Amino acid sequence: MLLCPLVILAQRNPKFENDTLYTSGGYKIYKGKILVFAEGTGKNGNFRFAKIRGNDAPGILANKAVIVEEVSDFKISGLGNVWIRIHGELTTNNGKRKRINFNLAFDKAIEGFQGMAPELIVPEEFKNKSQNSAADEIVKLYKLYQDGVISKEEFEARKKKLLEQ
Repeated sequence: MLLCPLVILAQRNPKFENDTLYTSGGYKIYKGKILVFAEGTGKNGNFRFAKIRGNDAPGILANKAVIVEEVSDFKISGLGNVWIRIHGELTTNNGKRKRINFNLAFDKAIEGFQGMAPELIVPEEFKNKSQNSAADEIVKLYKLYQDGVISKEEFEARKKKLLEQ
């Protein structure tokens, strides 16, 4: 089980070099890049894969763009999610610019998860096309349930959907 993140990393091969993040689908995140966000897929529009630092409202990224000022702190979680820290500038609804810092599970934000829409909008060519088995997806869902990311009801509904496919 401890090798699982290493196996996932080897299969997807995201990397961080020379201040540029290369996602598993080939999308690049670097200083000056504009990241465009959709709606959050969590409760009350919260983002599941963009964890905002500080006291900003969890849905502050919804339908907004962030100009990247710095990319740092490449990490792999115990579940095999790959995270990066983004420091940037957000334009708010009233036109003001605001500095924002957040951690981004970029592959999950780009791909979406179990029928959820993606939280980060990228061109189709950069979306990871790999397919996992239903059993693999159920294991991932169960881990999310155990970690409190999704509710028991969400876990059961998505598991049922996977088993019906």
